[in-house]
Amino acid sequence: MQDKDDATRPDFLLPREFGTALPTGVVKNAVEKLGRRIANDEYPEGEPIPTEPELAESLGVSKTAVRDAIKVLSGKGMVRTARRYGTRVRPISEWHLLDADVVSWHDATHPRMAQMFIESTELRCIIEPAAAELAAERATPEQVEAILDATSALRPDAVDSSLLYEADCRFHCTILDATGNQMMRQLRPMIMSVLRISYEFGVQTDRGEPVSRKGHLLVAKAIQKKDGTVAKLEMEKMLEANRRTARAYWENKTKFT
Repeated sequence: MQDKDDATRPDFLLPREFGTALPTGVVKNAVEKLGRRIANDEYPEGEPIPTEPELAESLGVSKTAVRDAIKVLSGKGMVRTARRYGTRVRPISEWHLLDADVVSWHDATHPRMAQMFIESTELRCIIEPAAAELAAERATPEQVEAILDATSALRPDAVDSSLLYEADCRFHCTILDATGNQMMRQLRPMIMSVLRISYEFGVQTDRGEPVSRKGHLLVAKAIQKKDGTVAKLEMEKMLEANRRTARAYWENKTKFT
């Protein structure tokens, strides 16, 4: 039987400049395998995970690599280590659920994904229309060009959906950059994590069109014309459609599970 740690998964990598901060080599592999086990409830919340020697054997790495992996997972809010009780899985409410790695470690069929996608889309509906309005007022010519270029790359008929994901990341992240607001700019990892949920788990391909190029284009053109009111309105329309799609997708999915 194939270990689910090694199961084939969609490969939606973050754009290079926004890539994961995970360590490399054997430690990275250990982090990802343990992260998937925890995210998919092999080690339930509140319960201790196996000891260092046991994990070293099951992962095929040294105890030092296991310790380093535990430190990374602790930084993502997934585990807590104490001398008295060893390492335990922390409550899910304490996990960094908008961390791109934590998102990617969930299995496509995990029921938690429904709530995560819907709630994170609601968060985008609050943040991104305001960002589009500010971007229309403050974007530099270079940023406007980057937004338009990303829109051009959003072709629903593309065979490689990972390229769509990268273009979508660039579109939304450049808009956050163009607000000129450093707080807004630091929301880029959150936006990319939400997009990753959409692409990694197939939500946006369920209706036959992976992304709405028209919606993105209307936002981009409004930003180009420095029309903040229209940019905000078109972003609201696009994200509200995403929210309806997300709810319909997951409601339909639960009927057959």
